[in-house]
Amino acid sequence: MNKPDDPNDTNPTTQGVSIAPSAAQSEASTLGKMLRDGSLRHDAPQSLRERLRDELAHAERHASPAADEGNGTPASPPPEVKPDARPPKAGRPDKRPEAAWGLSLAPWLFGGAGGAILGGLAVAMALLVARPPAPPQDTPEAQTTTGLQPQEIVASHVRALLSQHPIDVISTDQHTVKPWFNGRIDYAPPVIDLSAKGFPLEGGRLDYVGGRTVAVLVYRTDKHPIDLYVFPARDKGAAAPTITGADGYAIARWRRGGMTYWAITDAEASHLRVFVEALQAAT
Repeated sequence: MNKPDDPNDTNPTTQGVSIAPSAAQSEASTLGKMLRDGSLRHDAPQSLRERLRDELAHAERHASPAADEGNGTPASPPPEVKPDARPPKAGRPDKRPEAAWGLSLAPWLFGGAGGAILGGLAVAMALLVARPPAPPQDTPEAQTTTGLQPQEIVASHVRALLSQHPIDVISTDQHTVKPWFNGRIDYAPPVIDLSAKGFPLEGGRLDYVGGRTVAVLVYRTDKHPIDLYVFPARDKGAAAPTITGADGYAIARWRRGGMTYWAITDAEASHLRVFVEALQAAT
């Protein structure tokens, strides 16, 4: 048996023959060489550099004027991105770029954008405070107690004016108009003669508003018709008249004696107010 130090030993490891390096060692040496010679580095495209430069310049232009007006110093130019800039070496992180970004964008974020947001909030609050209160006809209480909207009354009134038969029963006699509704609707509307007050009765008709068929009494003041809608009230309590306007028409509504009244005309609101007072005095 040969000893390890035997000159006749045939073991290759003892004959001065070098063994080939393993695959892992070969790959490690190749990767290290590539890292050292910079072959793995890829420069950013020129378009990206130009876009970053433009965005930084745009941010500086918006942030610098407000800051420079107070101290009188000229605005500093935006940081230039060098084409041959290389990333920092591994193991030694450089935080100066992040700091530069923070310093350059801080005035823009907290000055320009922040001021715009605060200004927008101030304008919104001013509009909310200055906005006038909603008219009575748009309130939920009005919808609940009458079941109607002023737009429905306006649409019905205009529809009758455009039709060839705005009046179903033509008569100035209340004793003719009132019986005409019998059997056509399930209630008896009060029909009042107001000719002595300057509002002669011209007749009546049926219309469909608020989800039901209702009685409409037609009066006149000068050359202006006044349509008076009468139907049973949902709320039996009385309500004082309120006069509003919609689409160029004067509209009044009130409750009295278990009935809901809506009156509409294209005459002046003062004429409608006199009509309502005369009708209430007669009932």
